[in-house]
Amino acid sequence: MTIDRIRRVLVVGAGTMGHSIGLVFAQGGYEVDLVDVHDDILGKSLKLIQANLRTLKNAKMIEARSIPKILGRIHPSTSLDVAQKADLVVEAISENPKAKKELFQTLNRLCPERTIFTSNTSYLNIFRLTKKIRPEKMLICHWYAPPHLIPLVDLVRGPKTSEVTIKRVKEIFLKLGKTPVVMKKFIPGYIVNRLQRAMAREIFFLLDGGYATAEEIDRAVKGSLGIRIPVVGVVQRYDYTGLDLALAFERNPSIHLVSKERSPKTLSQLVKKGYFGVKSGRGFYDYTSKNIADVLKERDQKLIKLLKFLKEERF
Repeated sequence: MTIDRIRRVLVVGAGTMGHSIGLVFAQGGYEVDLVDVHDDILGKSLKLIQANLRTLKNAKMIEARSIPKILGRIHPSTSLDVAQKADLVVEAISENPKAKKELFQTLNRLCPERTIFTSNTSYLNIFRLTKKIRPEKMLICHWYAPPHLIPLVDLVRGPKTSEVTIKRVKEIFLKLGKTPVVMKKFIPGYIVNRLQRAMAREIFFLLDGGYATAEEIDRAVKGSLGIRIPVVGVVQRYDYTGLDLALAFERNPSIHLVSKERSPKTLSQLVKKGYFGVKSGRGFYDYTSKNIADVLKERDQKLIKLLKFLKEERF
């Protein structure tokens, strides 16, 4: 199936990622069926989509007259029967192996033979869970939050994913203005999540040991890595440092990094208190004085400024 014949996209799961993914496809001209089992989640998602569109309009990234058309392409539903019209599926439900497996089994019965299946899983080997379900048309397309702004999408092939499928999906993301990175084979976490996992060990080690506060850690990163990484990445920066100096630094015996998985005490304590972050009003920071939409809007406005600054940079 050529890219021009892919016209209708089914997004299953309208939560944190799903609603924003649906918005991206609707902006790209696709008809989007946004499905969730809960009407209240769909209602919240549509409000967030509208808020996101207002933010994009205010940033002059879209025209006001395009908003009704974009919203008109998004069709909320609590029934998977709409899968019968799907050309492309985006699974964006919770990271529950059993639930994902059952969902794809259901979709396999409902979707036309032409339909391509993608999963937004962050780390699960979806190919083991769906061995006999359209192996040539199954792949992982892992998005980053917020999907309507962050360009990167990991494209992870399975053992039997066809080159045609990879090519078609990559073409779609390029058409959407995204930055698709094709993984040669599956590894949990892919590239960025693995780097973030390694960083997380050190972050929670510093917090749990009382070496620095959350605010100071963020201030340190924003004033250094946050500026440098968009320009030179995490590999090319060694060329600027000098590989000889980099090698000497890596051999420095005085810096003992966390090499084992440990249960982060500070994080566990916050979760026990019900502090889940922005969605609950408190996390490492306190958001109780603002509503969620305003917090997300503030984040998005800052990301938009950075994206505009980096527009000439080719990711």
